[in-house]
Parts: sequence; structure tokens; C-alpha cells
Amino acid sequence: MKLAGAYTDMTSPAFRVIVSASDFYDSLFADIGAAKKSVIMEMYCIEEGPIASKLNDLLVDRARKGLDVRLMYDSVGSFGVSNSYFDKMAAAGVKIHEYHPVNPRRTKGAFSLRKLFRRNHRKLILIDASVYYLGGMNIGEKFLDWKDIMIRGAGSESDDVIKSLGRILDQTAKRGVFKRGVLKKRRKPAAKKPVSPPSLIQVCDCRPKRQNYPAKRLYISAIKKAATRVWIAQAYFLPRRKLVKALVRSARKGVDVRVMIPDKSDVRLVDMASWPVLGKLISNGVKVERFMGGMMHAKTAIIDDHWVTVGTVNLDSMSLYWNLETNLIIRDPRLVSIFAGIFLEYEAGCRIVGKTEQDRLPLRSKILARLLYYYSWIL
Repeated sequence: MKLAGAYTDMTSPAFRVIVSASDFYDSLFADIGAAKKSVIMEMYCIEEGPIASKLNDLLVDRARKGLDVRLMYDSVGSFGVSNSYFDKMAAAGVKIHEYHPVNPRRTKGAFSLRKLFRRNHRKLILIDASVYYLGGMNIGEKFLDWKDIMIRGAGSESDDVIKSLGRILDQTAKRGVFKRGVLKKRRKPAAKKPVSPPSLIQVCDCRPKRQNYPAKRLYISAIKKAATRVWIAQAYFLPRRKLVKALVRSARKGVDVRVMIPDKSDVRLVDMASWPVLGKLISNGVKVERFMGGMMHAKTAIIDDHWVTVGTVNLDSMSLYWNLETNLIIRDPRLVSIFAGIFLEYEAGCRIVGKTEQDRLPLRSKILARLLYYYSWIL
């Protein structure tokens, strides 16, 4: 199976679906090199190597030319990166922030386990308040062979998606992480503007709060409304009770429900913990598929012919209840068909998981799987 590097749809704002990490890096580096005002990045995982070094050089160059350059990295996701990597950028004027440091000595204020569990899982980039990247791709050679999806969008500062992403990044600034907001402060309009119809592309800020879990609501609401299909591709699939119930109910009423996961992910505990859920879904008519062509890291869901979500959210407890996440919601049928095509191309490299496969697991593996699923809120 061979996927093209990117799918392009000439809507407004310009929108590209990138399925190759090498194409993502080429496109991102070209946009950073052409930046005139600002480069704002929130990146979960950076792994040192030639790709990360090139990013470092580009950000240093932009900062030295007077641009507003900021990089937030997650302390867990980028745990292996050396201090010298970030020190070089900081010395050139890049504003660097380590999100919720693992090392208590680098924590401002009181250290807490709550902060330790809450990670910034976003891969979100905004350049000149006009070009954005959002999706599952991280920075490093390790990810070149992974199957993943990244979105590149372009528009003006007044476009809804750009404004929404700017506000999400501004929330970080208002918490005192950076000195200035991402976008220029706008004056309040003198009079109310007429209500415009919903945009075909919207942003879901999936920042969980107490008793408010936007990503969970997003998925459950969409699945409940499905009439013909629910196609889900997930790198780490550990849904809890209400999400499982929504999938089962859709399958029982005749909806084509498919769940695609890696055959072997890079987190083997997750693979084992998912068995109890997979068994229940299979028993209730859900088609479960394992991708055989390496690590499938995509995070997307296609509902019927008119709705798709894509971004950074995994269907596991960390994404749904803890992490900072961001997803796009797309209601453009032309773009939905592009994502459906990507799903089908992935599907060509999958095998179907049958009920007998779980039944053949050794008893100790079944017990271990149930224990892991019970404690999957920390996986």
C-alpha cells in the first residue's frame, strides 16, 4: 500500500491533508522559512536528530530576524531532549516553555501529581496568524515511517479557524507562560454582527475541565447521530463505558461501525489493555481491524458522508480526561470524502480481528488485559 503525500482541496481557506511525515516537514520548514511576523508552536514530542536540528536552525534564524518565535514542548513527550537543544534557541530569542516539568526543581510553584498527569499533547503550529498545522505528527526521524495525518490550513487573520486556534494559543499566554498573546488584541465591535451560518471547518478546544470533557462529548454526540457509518482510526484505543455503549448501539441499529487500530503500537500495554473493549465491540457487530503496515498513528473519525474530526485526540483516558488536545470538525462533504479515501487505503493493509482471536488468548493474558483496562485511566 502506498499513500500519496498530500491531498489538496481548493476551498477557502486553503486546506491540505498531509499523510507523509517527510512532506509535513518539507512544508512546515518552507512556511517557517517564509514567515514574516511570528511562529508559534506547541509540540508534544521532539526527538533530537537531523530533522529536529533543522527546525532548531530555522527557529533561531527567524528569532534573530526579529520575529516573535515561541516553542512550547511537553516535558514527558520530549523527555529525552538535551537542555542544549533548547538553550541554543533561547539564546537567540526564541521564547521556550517546558509544559509541566517532570523534574520538580524546574516547576514554578507547588509540584502536584495532577500537573504531572496533565500533558500538552497538541501538535499545533500557527505562522503569521495565517497558516496553521494541526494533527498527529511529531518531530523526529522515528516518525518518518508512521502512518499519520496532518492538516495544513491557510487563510487570513479574520478566518474562523485561524481566530479559534489563536485563542487557544492565547490561553497559554494568559496563564503567564509567555509575555504576549499570540494574536493582536482586537477592539470590540460597536454593534453586534449578524449571526453567520456555521463554518464548514470548526475547532474543538479539547482542554478537559472538571466534569467537562469536550472530546468525549464530541465523539459520543456524533456517534449517536450516525445514520450510515462510523469509521474510526485510532493509534491508542481505550474508550470508557459511555463511548463503548454509543458504538455498540450504532452497530445494533445497522450502522457500519469500523474501528481501526495498529496491529502493534509503540505502547504495548495499551495493546493488551484494549482486548476487553475489542471483544465487546466484536460481539456486538463492530468491525475491528488491525493495521499491519507499521505504526498507524492517525486520530480521526468519519460519520456518514458529511462529518469528520481529525487532530490530536486519542480515544483513551489521557486524551479524554487529562491532556490538552485540539481537533478540527469538518462538515464539507468533499473533504469528508478525502478522509474516507485515506481510511480505505489504510484498510487495504489491515486484517480483521475475529472473536476467536480473543478466545484463544491464554487465561493469564485475559486477566492481565482486564487489570490493565481497569487502570487504563493512566495509560
